[in-house]
Amino acid sequence: MWKLSALEVFLIQAIIYLVIWLVDDYVATILTLSFAGIFFSIYLLTKVVEWIEPSKVPKQYFRYMLASALAPTIVGIVFFSIYGIPDWVGL
Repeated sequence: MWKLSALEVFLIQAIIYLVIWLVDDYVATILTLSFAGIFFSIYLLTKVVEWIEPSKVPKQYFRYMLASALAPTIVGIVFFSIYGIPDWVGL
């Protein structure tokens, strides 16, 4: 089995999100907002639970969750700054 670092997970996800942004900005915006929110919520929840009652969850798990939350967020920010607000938003 492969053991990927959090940076490798981040880069793989960033490439996937970049491709999605290039193909369809509507779907990419929805996926970016959804996945970033879900992964960041899971990260925060597990950090709070870990703070209350420590477990044997490896620290790499938290790095993966943070990388999974940051990848769509950073790619979304880059595309919004380059291309501006998409036409379908209506602003």
